[in-house]
Amino acid sequence: MAEKKGFRAGIYAVLAVIVMAVVLVGLTIYAFTTRYTGFSPEKVAASYVDTIVQSGDGYNAYKNTLVSQNKKIKYGDFIRRAYMKAYVNEKDENGKDIPQADFVGTGSEEEQKAIDTVYDTMYKYYVKLLNKYGWDNYDEMYSRYFAKLVKVRKEVYGDDFMNMDYMFGALEANVAQYGNYLTGTDRKIASDNKTVLQEETVGKYQELFGKEQEVEADAIVDGKKQTVTETKLVYHLTTFVTSCTELSAEEVKDYAAAYKERVELLPAIAAQRAEDFGLEDTVKTKKVLFFTKEEHDNAKSDMIGAFEKLDCSEDITNVALVTTEVKTDDGTVVATLELFVVKVGDCWYVDNTNINTTGLYLAK
Repeated sequence: MAEKKGFRAGIYAVLAVIVMAVVLVGLTIYAFTTRYTGFSPEKVAASYVDTIVQSGDGYNAYKNTLVSQNKKIKYGDFIRRAYMKAYVNEKDENGKDIPQADFVGTGSEEEQKAIDTVYDTMYKYYVKLLNKYGWDNYDEMYSRYFAKLVKVRKEVYGDDFMNMDYMFGALEANVAQYGNYLTGTDRKIASDNKTVLQEETVGKYQELFGKEQEVEADAIVDGKKQTVTETKLVYHLTTFVTSCTELSAEEVKDYAAAYKERVELLPAIAAQRAEDFGLEDTVKTKKVLFFTKEEHDNAKSDMIGAFEKLDCSEDITNVALVTTEVKTDDGTVVATLELFVVKVGDCWYVDNTNINTTGLYLAK
């Protein structure tokens, strides 16, 4: 699979301020929309499918699934406890900071080169994992990705430091890069109206589904930013719900029992994994002025507990079978998916334990 051309972690960092502003607005909109989307099995199913289809983003699609039950565990907390915490290495046994490479935090060319090297190496590995396991098997994706990231960072940086911010940063940059490979990128010009931050690229979806159209775009003409008309490959993919059938009360009961069977062995597997990592729950005392403070590290319990919280079988009150189609502008169906959407409390969630999304990854 070809890589997206022109990706630079340095440029990624330059765009961070702009991106964060957009993200803050986006998170507000997301929190508002998902609050109401969650009340509809059709909307939850469509959102889940559309998230994957638009940019191959199976990672963020999990926000619509049972892994992100609001009452038991949030998606980010699940990832932190189940997969990240075992690799975190910020403090030594005496509470002192683990030393990092001298260039960390300098913003130097050396640091940007190191970030580029790690991100590019991990991107190639991310694509391999995606093709071999896919996000339906998130356990393999997370376990293998973070284990590899620790090794790659040590090779490139020459230190033993690792924290969750770095882990999320690398993974989410790779997810975004894969999305850009599929959708292509627009040209981005800096506020000085003469510096090109990001060149335009043609994505795999444009090659597969695009039709030539004249569109307006920003460009540098005679050293200045101007709006020009360019010919581009334009495409649109739209997700439709074609049917939604709710199960009978007896069928719901049977479905909940089957769900329990799918997740009930996971805590035992997590316990063995915690033992393999050498994780323990520890308590350390620390003096703060005239007081003694206890610091708890529940790495082992957190890993096991993350998987225990996945069992919401007793809280399932309804189940719906939803059929979706993905179409291009001319009505051509490019993907279909049947999925089960489960109601827990007032909200509906996609059951990620009973699904096969390989057909939604259109560029395979």
